[in-house]
Amino acid sequence: MAPGRHPGPENPHMTQQRRTELDDDVFVARILEVGSWFKKNQQAVTIGIVVLVIAVASLLYYRNYKQSLIDQASSQLEAIHSQAAMGDIKGAKDALILYIDRFGSTPYGGEARMLLGELYLTEGGSEQALATLEPMAESPRAPLEFQAASLLGVAYEQEGRWADAEATYLRIADRSELNFQIRDALAAAARIRAAQGNVAGAAELYRRILDALEENSPERGLWEMRLAELGQVTPG
Repeated sequence: MAPGRHPGPENPHMTQQRRTELDDDVFVARILEVGSWFKKNQQAVTIGIVVLVIAVASLLYYRNYKQSLIDQASSQLEAIHSQAAMGDIKGAKDALILYIDRFGSTPYGGEARMLLGELYLTEGGSEQALATLEPMAESPRAPLEFQAASLLGVAYEQEGRWADAEATYLRIADRSELNFQIRDALAAAARIRAAQGNVAGAAELYRRILDALEENSPERGLWEMRLAELGQVTPG
């Protein structure tokens, strides 16, 4: 039997050419396949593109609207601050009520609410101040909320709600990270306790202030004097 014929070595150039042709065939086939799919689903694709364009346009509109609203809120609040500084308290209060209704959801809403509460307090409107400040100050966490909580404590005091005022000041002292804010809150709560006849409780709070101060702090004399006024002395 004649020996079998063995194929000679494959031409590398021809192999590469064949691979290129196969890749081109696959690419063309896929293009045709996509074209066929697009023809069958042209309506759905068109609707999808329209929906996408509308969504992008809506997002851009919302961003522009939100930024415009924030810019307006900033400029209008500045104008109200000037109005109050010039002594037009009634006009400033009326403007703030409208401002909170329109811009209360912006980053400036809290500042406006606090300013309105402060203006109410300056004229003895503690009930209105409570209604204004309570939503943002009952459970303070952010810096502006701590400031509003201090005003809330004053409003409670004006209303004769001593327990609520004391609890508000103590919440500030327990949650704040600012030393001056903690001292002011503890001092206010101590003052209320002393006024209610709770001398030992007031002394406890003054000692909390002293414990947080350095031994050589010039402020120690003030709080030691407060203890002395209560008939208490610092531990020897």
